Amino acid sequence: MGSEASKLNNNMVHLETLKNMMSFVPLYLEDIDTLIFQPEKPPPAISIDCDGDIMLRVDPKTREIVGIEIEDFEGYFIIKYPAFGPIWKEMKSVIKKNKCENEALNTFLSIVQTLLKELVDKQGCIKLSPPLAASQPTLL
Repeated sequence: MGSEASKLNNNMVHLETLKNMMSFVPLYLEDIDTLIFQPEKPPPAISIDCDGDIMLRVDPKTREIVGIEIEDFEGYFIIKYPAFGPIWKEMKSVIKKNKCENEALNTFLSIVQTLLKELVDKQGCIKLSPPLAASQPTLL
């Protein structure tokens, strides 16, 4: 499995599929302090570590982002990235109860998606490669 992750990391991940996050369901596992964003029925995926801060769950065939996992979310991540703090403070209780309403959930996912995209871009954990052709999306 480790070699699969290395192969994928050395190839390309479609970073633009971070927009898939808008259809993900957030889940906070308080006992292990882990925040997960994934589809209701998560597909098989491998994890790509972004400098120890987040794990991108990637479909090994399509290279699409199909989930995001942030371990030690309150104990480390929010302290290191305080921009996540205010939105988390507002949403934590509804996410723990799995009672997100569409408008609140969409707002939360949109803000987190923007913050995560900035984080992934800044860290450069997945390197940009030049577009193969003008008609093809830029790949990471």
